[in-house]
Amino acid sequence: MPDLPVAPSAARTAALHLLATWMGERFYRTFRPVEDADPAPFDAVLRQRERRIGVTLAPLWDEAAPVPGADALAALLTADMEAEAGAEGGAYAVWVPPRATLPADEPAASNLRVVLERGLKHLDAGERREVRIPATVKLAKLQTDGAYVSVAGGLAPLWLAMSEGAAGSFHLDSRAIHRLPEEEAETEILVTRVRDRATMLEPGELTDIALHDYWAVSRLPAGAPAGVHVVAAPPEVDPGDGAAIRRAFRQAVNRAVEQKRAGDADLGVLAVVGPFAHLKDEIVTASLKGMNPALYGALDLIVLVAAGGVRQVLQPRSLPWEQQR
Repeated sequence: MPDLPVAPSAARTAALHLLATWMGERFYRTFRPVEDADPAPFDAVLRQRERRIGVTLAPLWDEAAPVPGADALAALLTADMEAEAGAEGGAYAVWVPPRATLPADEPAASNLRVVLERGLKHLDAGERREVRIPATVKLAKLQTDGAYVSVAGGLAPLWLAMSEGAAGSFHLDSRAIHRLPEEEAETEILVTRVRDRATMLEPGELTDIALHDYWAVSRLPAGAPAGVHVVAAPPEVDPGDGAAIRRAFRQAVNRAVEQKRAGDADLGVLAVVGPFAHLKDEIVTASLKGMNPALYGALDLIVLVAAGGVRQVLQPRSLPWEQQR
């Protein structure tokens, strides 16, 4: 595993505070990050009354090299939010979808900044929403025979719905889209716009279609460091690469076990941050099922953080506050 950053990354900061809130809702207790003490050997420590929860924070990608544009975007959005009345002191997160590249050229960079800043406004602590980012896809009609739309890019899972009733064979280049919406109604809008444009094409014609990419943004729980944290995996990280995800997850588990054995904690927690567009797309749970339980037996809890949500991967066998009943 690469050396840990000197300062907590955006992914680790967001994961820690989402974990604390999730554990509070799950176990009906209050968990607070310890900010004024050295957490070693853990990456971070949560306190629940007198109990010490050791936390290992592990993004499933190499953090050694920063994602181009992430720090600059975070600084600009932080300044924007601080300029808003009543927004000072708030902590926010932008969850960049997998394989997405942050634009460096104008006007694309400023347009993204404006859309995200609007999406972050008026969020309550712990609240999360989707932001529609304008994106252009390309549709070509190949021939009149057949009723099929081949799709490359983020809309690939919708190829069957788009092919239904298609008058001919088409190819859709949707690489500008990296994340589908969570609402079925929004998905239907995407499909309908492609279908409607397809009826207007002749064989050999190519057209642009204005659609949206759907990014998740959230306001972090109270107590998180103020500012906007841009959580982004390098664009070359493939969330569907099972071998790479399993390898990174296994390394995270090994490091968490080492920390638990070397440290003093009533509970050892591993919080991995996944490069997944949606929690339903995660393959961490399957990766754990394929591991020898002896490798992670020292850990009490494993959770996955992705797209602003938290999912339990390994359930605690026992809890320290229940043992005293």
